[in-house]
Amino acid sequence: MRTFIITIGSLAVLTLCTFAAVPSAQADGVPAQCRAARDARFYNLGVRKGRNLAQQAINSLGDDEEEICQDPDALSDLEYLIREIADAVEIPANASLATRCQVFGQVAGLVARIVDFQNDCPLVICVADGRLIGQIAAHLYCELSIALGGLVPAELFDRLATDTCGERFQAACDSKFASVARSDLECKPFTKGNFEKVFEEAQNNQCAANPDEDDDPSPDPHMTSSSS
Repeated sequence: MRTFIITIGSLAVLTLCTFAAVPSAQADGVPAQCRAARDARFYNLGVRKGRNLAQQAINSLGDDEEEICQDPDALSDLEYLIREIADAVEIPANASLATRCQVFGQVAGLVARIVDFQNDCPLVICVADGRLIGQIAAHLYCELSIALGGLVPAELFDRLATDTCGERFQAACDSKFASVARSDLECKPFTKGNFEKVFEEAQNNQCAANPDEDDDPSPDPHMTSSSS
C-alpha cells in the first residue's frame, strides 16, 4: 500500500511558525501546536468533518467505489466536488488557535479520506489524484499566505517515489499546484521573489508521493519540521 505524504501537517507547521519559536508536528497526527486539550479537540473535530465531507462526495457518485475508480467521468465529478469543498475552507480574520486547528484538521481529514480512496484505486487514478491534491494544496497555500502575509521556510522533503504511479502523481500535482497558485492574482506575489523558496518547498512537500512505513522499513526523514 502507498500513502502520499500530502497532509495539511506541513502547511500547519508553516503557518504556526509565526506563533511558536520551535514548531514541530507529525504529518500523520495532531500538529504540536494543537496538542493542548482544547486545541486538539478542535483539530480532531475538524478531521472528522473533513473525512465526512469527502465520504459524502464519494457516496454521491455511487455505492461501488471500485466502479467510481474506473469511471473517468465519475473521477472528474469527484475532483469537482472535492475542489468545491476545499474552496469553501476559510480561516477567519483574527481566528483563535483552536479555530485554526479545526481548519487544519478539516483539510487533513479531507485529504486523508481522498488518499485512502486513491490507495484502493488502480493506476488510472494517479494523475487525477495528483491534480486534485495539487488543487487543494495550492488553495491552502494561498489562503494561508494571504491571511498571514507570507509563510516561512520548512524542511524540504526528499522525494522517494520509484514507481510509475508515484511519478505520475507528483508530475500532475506539481503542475496543478503551480498553475493554481500563479493564476490567483492575490497569491501570485507569494510564488516569487522573497517567497519563491517557501513556494517551491510547499509544492515539493505537498506533492511528494513517498512510500509508507509498510513499504520502506527505514526511518522516515519527513515527519519533522525545521524550526523557524
